[in-house]
Amino acid sequence: MQLRYFFLTILLFLVSEDFSFAQQSTEWTVPEGTIVHLGGESINDIAYSPDGELLAVASGSGIWLYDTVTHQEVTRLVFHNNSVYSISFSPDGKTLASGDSGGIVSLWDVATGTLLWSGSEHHGKRASVSFRPDGKTLASGGSNVVRLWNVATGYNSDTYVFSRNNIQSVSFSLDGRMLAMCGLDKKVYLWDVATDRIRHTFEGHTDSVLSVAFNPSGLIVASAGFDKTVRLWNVITGALRHTLEGHTYDVNSVSFRPDGRILASAGDQTVRLWSVITGKPLRTLHGHTGFVNSVSFSPDGKTLASAGSDGKILLWSVGWPAADVNRDDTVNILDLVLVAGEFGKIGENDTDVNGDGIVNIQDLVLVAGAFGEGAAAPFALRHNLKGVVSRVEVQKWLTQAQQLNRTDPTSLQGIAVLEQLLAALTPKETTLLPNYPNPFNPETWIPYQLAKPAAVTLTIYDLQGHVVRDLDLGHQRAGIYQTQTRAAHWDGRNAVGEPVASGVYFYSLKAGDFTATRKMLIRK
Repeated sequence: MQLRYFFLTILLFLVSEDFSFAQQSTEWTVPEGTIVHLGGESINDIAYSPDGELLAVASGSGIWLYDTVTHQEVTRLVFHNNSVYSISFSPDGKTLASGDSGGIVSLWDVATGTLLWSGSEHHGKRASVSFRPDGKTLASGGSNVVRLWNVATGYNSDTYVFSRNNIQSVSFSLDGRMLAMCGLDKKVYLWDVATDRIRHTFEGHTDSVLSVAFNPSGLIVASAGFDKTVRLWNVITGALRHTLEGHTYDVNSVSFRPDGRILASAGDQTVRLWSVITGKPLRTLHGHTGFVNSVSFSPDGKTLASAGSDGKILLWSVGWPAADVNRDDTVNILDLVLVAGEFGKIGENDTDVNGDGIVNIQDLVLVAGAFGEGAAAPFALRHNLKGVVSRVEVQKWLTQAQQLNRTDPTSLQGIAVLEQLLAALTPKETTLLPNYPNPFNPETWIPYQLAKPAAVTLTIYDLQGHVVRDLDLGHQRAGIYQTQTRAAHWDGRNAVGEPVASGVYFYSLKAGDFTATRKMLIRK
């Protein structure tokens, strides 16, 4: 069946509690919610080419290559008589490997669509394929056998045979040393190809395992299967890092974003995104009407493709929002500080959020406006802000933002976030805090908080009540004076500059009508 009417649906999600999605333009945009079928066929696997210019689609009657800019069919590979189960691009993108439901492994020339070689070594069981990063070796798994093929000759030599394990998925580590594989015996194996031994056997799944993938660093393996879970394993220790639960049916595929921070999983009728660091769910993507069989990130990490039994390919924009200046998948106070630190800078810059060529208050308001409820909640905990930003800075930002006289929702949200931040940085009561370090030699810092502006003085006394040193801190705004750059500092010397002796001393803070005294110790 000709597939010239093939199009791809893009669904955009903007903000979740723990993860923000980029709102980006694309040549493939169609009306949101539009569903276009790929010839009515179930799709088994999808893969981006290393340069991101092609998307390979494997289904029951062959493989199609599509141009990711024009969304036009480039080549159709029709040799297979069986359903194509697995595909893998070579690192240089010049060849494509496939494994089908009959256990046949094939290698194709991407430019011409011609078959280079094929072999059947998996006893009629469907084969999974994965290129080694050097491009010289191809791994295939199927039946109870994992084989390594010479890409240039099509000859297979190295083989690992299992007594009882119908291999479902194989994946090479980035350094090419290890191969992860899984199957119907509920286990995940790490085969050290260099030493020809199993380094780890990961056990924990309660049913067959269908998919494995190494993260880019090669230190984590993700696995998923019939037990509806995704599991993350430590490659060095062999320990289970996280069990990711949320899918309601089989999980068929896992894929790491190229930066390794996000994992996508495909199962039931959803695609789910997870934080690799915390193991927490980030977003559930709805749009498929059948089982989702495969997910694949684009090389730049900005797009996630998903496909399944409903014959749909959906493209999800999952790159970093412009407001996520430090690219940590969270728009928060750190992004605000980075933007503020670049105020006035001209030219191309990540902190120029609106892309107008200059970093200014408008960029800062856009960052604040992208916080959302989940990101704004930490403002209730002032300790999260200590040393990050001062009340004076936030007051200045807020005043400038209000002077913009913007009434759009994002600007209003940004102003509201700045107001919350200012409130969080304003103590409810004036307090004198313990000095640090204590005991100390030769200097110490004395922190305090002011609920309202006041003239502040600090006096040091010895045990007999004699004044050792007066520190006039001047008129201070309300705020938190806790870091070494803002707290009061005593160098351990008296009024004439002489170091004082070891012993107990007292420090007294006076701020307006507030007075408090604490004890400290010099130990020499």
